[in-house]
Amino acid sequence: MKKTFNLLFSFLLLNATLFAQEATVPESPRKPMSFQVLAGSQGVGANFRYVLNPSLGLRIGGSYAYAGINDKINMSGFNSKNRLSGKLSTIHGLVELMPEKFFRVVAGAAYLPDAQGNVHFTPKDPQSFEGITLSPEEIGTLDFNVDWGTFAPYLGLGLGRGIPKKKFNVNIDLGAYYLSSPTVKATGTKLLTNNDPNAAIIQNNMKDYRFLPVGQLNFNFKF
Repeated sequence: MKKTFNLLFSFLLLNATLFAQEATVPESPRKPMSFQVLAGSQGVGANFRYVLNPSLGLRIGGSYAYAGINDKINMSGFNSKNRLSGKLSTIHGLVELMPEKFFRVVAGAAYLPDAQGNVHFTPKDPQSFEGITLSPEEIGTLDFNVDWGTFAPYLGLGLGRGIPKKKFNVNIDLGAYYLSSPTVKATGTKLLTNNDPNAAIIQNNMKDYRFLPVGQLNFNFKF
């Protein structure tokens, strides 16, 4: 009987010890994640955000923007219908340093499938050349295409809590992409061919147009 009691006591003591050990093992901290919908100067897009530790986070995502305006360019001696348009798409990866809960330093880079602008000219009125009057259709059309390359580093600041305290919050990003120096090409038809010298002048005038400001609202959904 005594041996049976000792065996039972030892068994209960062993189970209690194992239970105590399991209860005291700390759970690994859950790393917060969020899905982010963005809207701002670089268009609309989405990010996935992952926090490695309280001071460091990662973001990967993309954005798309397109805009155009008509008949805002005036050229002396050439009355035209014209359209200025631009397109920007990004696939980006960003690192966030978070010295404070509501302040972030953001750095990274983007691949740019599209970082382009275009100006299209179509003559509006007939033109006279050496006593010969030509219709707009006979004169042709002219395009200047601007390309800022496919890679751009990014630096900026974030204001507002990066990961929502509950399920949802809004924060902002302010920064800039540093684009490649743009290249400009001219494409003309009929009498408006051979505009490469004008394209070279425009390219030289635009060589310092390399900063793309970013101001955006981020709508964050924690999961």
